[in-house]
Amino acid sequence: MLELLLKTLKTFDNVEYLIQETKTHKVEGYNIKKQSEMSREVASTLISLTLYVTFAEEKKKYRGSYNVNIHPGTSQEELKEIISQGIYAAGFVKNAYYPLVSPTPSKPVSTKTIDTTKALADLQAVFHACDTNPVGHLSFSEFFITRSDIRRINSNGVDVTYTTYQVFVETAVHWPSPSGKEIEIYEAYRFSLDNVDTASDYLQNRIQELFTVAEKKAIAKPTPSVEDINILLSGECLSTFFSYYKDCANARMIYQELSTFKEGTRVQGADNSDLLTLTLEPLMEGSAYSRPYDEHGQPLEDHIVIKDGKLLKYWGDTRFSSYLDITPTGNIHNIHITGGTATDADLRKGPYLELVSFSDFQANAITGDFGSEIRLGFYFDGNNITPVTGGSISGNMNKIQDGLKMSAQTRQYNSYLGPATVCIKGASISGVEN
Repeated sequence: MLELLLKTLKTFDNVEYLIQETKTHKVEGYNIKKQSEMSREVASTLISLTLYVTFAEEKKKYRGSYNVNIHPGTSQEELKEIISQGIYAAGFVKNAYYPLVSPTPSKPVSTKTIDTTKALADLQAVFHACDTNPVGHLSFSEFFITRSDIRRINSNGVDVTYTTYQVFVETAVHWPSPSGKEIEIYEAYRFSLDNVDTASDYLQNRIQELFTVAEKKAIAKPTPSVEDINILLSGECLSTFFSYYKDCANARMIYQELSTFKEGTRVQGADNSDLLTLTLEPLMEGSAYSRPYDEHGQPLEDHIVIKDGKLLKYWGDTRFSSYLDITPTGNIHNIHITGGTATDADLRKGPYLELVSFSDFQANAITGDFGSEIRLGFYFDGNNITPVTGGSISGNMNKIQDGLKMSAQTRQYNSYLGPATVCIKGASISGVEN
């Protein structure tokens, strides 16, 4: 189908395009408790075509685009009709002109082949080996391991290929509460399959943490409404928390005037806080978002965006980088945060409320607001540590970032590698008891 599409595109004069061909092979495993209920394999090929039209109005240059998926059984005559209609439709889209990615010297990509069927069996075995608690148990698990062979071709001469292996796991733990009712804690994990042993260790740690959350939530007390107390954030919420800085430095946000970040200025921290350094790492091991090229075919490299709290550079794809007249970095999803200096003892001096699990932690890159309902936390009143649940946290990045303290210890959660815990002041806790 791909060769027929390329052949058909050549029958059109000066057509500009981007093609993405994605061949996927997925192995799936469905389990109730430790019992395998079903397994299957699924293979598919998806071809996406984006057509571009360049035109001018009142001496201003524009670029329109139109995207369509191509069905594998499409005939050449049907392709010609699709392309003609796409070119026509693209002419109604008036984006400021931007260039397409141009070819660059090929970069080395991994050619490692992984037996996904064996990997599925190995991961399920490790996963279920964690289900040994005499009180709580896994209620179900669903495993999906996907190999994706990706090729991107554009009319400028770009032709790049690479392969990714991704794992997605859904599960839930049931745990009885003192009232006699069972609680259920659901989680989903996404990560890459760079190495089966590393993936097994990561999954084992996550499921052990899930059992801990279920156990403590079952006996947790209502979250108190506390003020003027150190708030510690731990766990996967930190990926969303620190993505605020990545998003605000994006060329799209800058061009659309949705971010106030300025190159060369301090965007985080005060003299008495830990100053973060944010690096974009496109090939971070363990991340399901790692890749050598972005969705436009732009080759990707590491980029330090923020250093010691100061914004060094904007980052972004070819389109929005061209609008700002900066060199494009490409779209990179992985962030590595450094700069933490605090030990566990430093973070836990005096009363604190540590929040480790949320229903859905969210942060708004435009306003800086963040918040979520609290699923599990630990309240230290100066003498005792009590598991707590319920209530919510809310705050704003601009109000809490100057006093930010970050642990020297690091953790990885998919596309995030950085401090395992942060300490903030100035957020609001809405408890469920007065």
